[in-house]
Amino acid sequence: MAATRGRTVGRGLPGGCQDPKSQQAVPRAGVQQDQLWRELLEAEGRCRQRWAQNWSFLKDYDPMGNRKDAVRLPEHVPFFSDTVPNSMNQVVGSRVDTPLGRVLSSMDFFFVEGTRKKRLDDELQPV
Repeated sequence: MAATRGRTVGRGLPGGCQDPKSQQAVPRAGVQQDQLWRELLEAEGRCRQRWAQNWSFLKDYDPMGNRKDAVRLPEHVPFFSDTVPNSMNQVVGSRVDTPLGRVLSSMDFFFVEGTRKKRLDDELQPV
């Protein structure tokens, strides 16, 4: 770097970026990023349409060229599990007395061991 008339002159920031302290660099960078983002979204939309026109028939066939049967989704899926205890806000569901519930409770006990309040030794107690 060379100093001329009190200013520091040198190469720019890596990647060709301008100094963020420059008043002119910030607005231009924001507009440019916005424009690049819009162009990216438009290109992605065009690619999606082109794929649908040219290749969407492939989703109906397996890799061997046989036609796939349409998978029917269930009409109703229960929110709560019958096999795994539901855990929310550190409370294991109503099946705490199952073997899996006991394992989860013991794991929870050991996971919060470091954050549990402890009595300080006598030498660390305030006088």
